[in-house]
Amino acid sequence: MKRAKFETPKKQREFFVEVKKKLGVGAKELSKKLELKSRGTIESYTFMRTAPPIEIVKKLERLSGIKAIYEEVDGKVYRKNRNFIPFDKDEAEKKLKEKFGKDFIFLTELIKSNKSIKEIIFEIRKRGYTFDNSLISRCIGAYRTEILSKIKEINLEEDEIFVNGHIRKDKHTLSINFNLMPLYNILREKSIHIGLEISKDRNKIRISPLDFGRKLIPSNHAIKVLLTEKSGLRVKSNVKIFLSPKKFGFNVIESIYDNDAKILFNEAIKEGFVFDPQRSTPSNHKGDLSLFFDGKNIIIEITKLSSYKGGCFKIGQCFIQRNSWPKAIQYLVCKKRFLSRESEDAIKKLKVRIINTDFNKRWERQIIKEIKNDLS
Repeated sequence: MKRAKFETPKKQREFFVEVKKKLGVGAKELSKKLELKSRGTIESYTFMRTAPPIEIVKKLERLSGIKAIYEEVDGKVYRKNRNFIPFDKDEAEKKLKEKFGKDFIFLTELIKSNKSIKEIIFEIRKRGYTFDNSLISRCIGAYRTEILSKIKEINLEEDEIFVNGHIRKDKHTLSINFNLMPLYNILREKSIHIGLEISKDRNKIRISPLDFGRKLIPSNHAIKVLLTEKSGLRVKSNVKIFLSPKKFGFNVIESIYDNDAKILFNEAIKEGFVFDPQRSTPSNHKGDLSLFFDGKNIIIEITKLSSYKGGCFKIGQCFIQRNSWPKAIQYLVCKKRFLSRESEDAIKKLKVRIINTDFNKRWERQIIKEIKNDLS
């Protein structure tokens, strides 16, 4: 088969774009005029994946009056692999506004309705518009990505907390996975859509509730959100997830897992301790409670157990915490008879400070007072 090899792939694309523009049709209508089975063939030529047959180019010349400059070659000529061509968000917004004018607001509402790009294209065409389906689809995709996943500098705000997240590769997409039990419990009762802000270095992500957007998904006591691979996040990397508890319908105290730690937290705040915005979760080994005092990170592990048998388990926990947070000051709050002599020696060798209490009324006041005196 004789094919038309244009001087450059860009020249080939320009020819097909100009023909569509001159005829006022998209790939679908143009394929019908050429009696092709689908618009995929036209899109393949428009995006320079292969050189078009001579007969197609000549038909287009006759239909449009636009002259093509090319040389005839034999057989298939592959010009470009079929890869996603990223579209600049600002350029996408500009093109959409130019094309749809006053209906740009209508288009924006369609994008926020969680309809697929195919459904959005169908809805906007019903208003009498004709356009290059592939171009507008890419513009919509780029603009929607900007709405839902902004790339910007991110700093922790005053009312925010953060947890560790992990990036995984799912089927045809990426997922961010993290632990935060109060939010997980809310998600079991209702759906929450979110928008994201992703830091330029891809190490921090802020999530905020929206009426549209990506869904937070409760999964095996964890939370995940699906993202496109075009987000630039690295598979198997760790990220910090920033969020405002108030915006999602819970408070800071609810984000503390241990009930005794909640009691201790309330007393600590009265005495000038500052809550750690990085929440203690089972995955980050920050103990039952993490606080700051005079710029020092304080990690507190609490147990009401009385048996010596639990001592070995606590030694293991304290070792992991010491290894994970070597600059923190660690405390173990427990009953006097909880630790055997050997377990107590092991805890002290880890440089973990032991505070004994009987957990009677106002035990939390005693503990915070001892910690405060110890730090002075």
